[in-house]
Amino acid sequence: MNRYDRQERVKVIGKAGQQKLNSATVLIAGVGALGSYTASQLLRAGVKQLILIDPDVVSTTNLQRQALFTEQDVADGTFKVDAAKAHLLAIDHTAKINVYPEPLNESHLTDLTFDLVLDCLDNFRTRDLINKVALKHGFDYIFASCAGTFGSVMPVSPTEHACLNCLYPNLEDLKQTDCDLIGVNTALVPLVSGLQVSLALHYLVDKASVNFAQLTTIDNWQLSFQNFKINKDPACPVCSKRDWDLPKMESTEQVTVLCGTQTYSVQMSRSPKLAQLNQWLTDQAIPYRQFKSFSTFIWAGYSVSLFKTGKCLLYGIPTLKEATATYQKLKQAFQPVITEEATSL
Repeated sequence: MNRYDRQERVKVIGKAGQQKLNSATVLIAGVGALGSYTASQLLRAGVKQLILIDPDVVSTTNLQRQALFTEQDVADGTFKVDAAKAHLLAIDHTAKINVYPEPLNESHLTDLTFDLVLDCLDNFRTRDLINKVALKHGFDYIFASCAGTFGSVMPVSPTEHACLNCLYPNLEDLKQTDCDLIGVNTALVPLVSGLQVSLALHYLVDKASVNFAQLTTIDNWQLSFQNFKINKDPACPVCSKRDWDLPKMESTEQVTVLCGTQTYSVQMSRSPKLAQLNQWLTDQAIPYRQFKSFSTFIWAGYSVSLFKTGKCLLYGIPTLKEATATYQKLKQAFQPVITEEATSL
């Protein structure tokens, strides 16, 4: 049986279009709400090569709106990209899925080979990075966002058409509100994802007929759709001048607070392997729990999780200053168990 028989019967796709889908590679930035639905739909549609990039592990609050993940993934402390890969391979074991359990950075967009990028992110700082690297290196992407009951989707080919800054002239202000916590209606996500995947399939089959000047918005509470024409702004400070620097992502060893929480994140330049860490914790008589991708323990009265990627999370600390001091003491304590074979990022 031909897995894609029903899709090949769609005239605008056909056998030739299906072959294009089967041979395409798509990079998905963010494997949360939008990204998990989008990855599943793309794979089912025949896009067999996927690149998944996301630094987070699956948590209970994700299950309300993020497909592919289960309570077992939460219990195991699985990276989202690893959990997504496992579930996607259960759909199609012949797929080629490369995963990166880390924040998106410029090298992903310049060193990896892909036909299209899908922006499934939840923050404008990283979206700004995609937009500027796309301008610098001449690739296209599809922007999608969800907030409350409102979603937006737009194909972006920034060298010839409107860029993200043309769409959002207040992009710098939006980057400052990335930590604003806005809920998402469960049913909105698959609707927006469906629109994004529709554009992705259209692009991969027949790029020439994609309307790069159209923004589509949806309010799933009012059940309303609207289309807007977005023209390239000749005075856009991003795509008309290009005298800017790429936005700086979080630097290694910098302690940062996660939005709306008393949780702090830091990427260690060198950290113990998990086996080394667990042995050290045992020697220090410090109780710990081991998961697939990280171990969690109590240090100086606070809960800490250290991931195999070198990412460290510190929980429940009142201030950034205290979190930074706590991390520095922890890093110093780790020195005896950091060897040349330890993580070096």
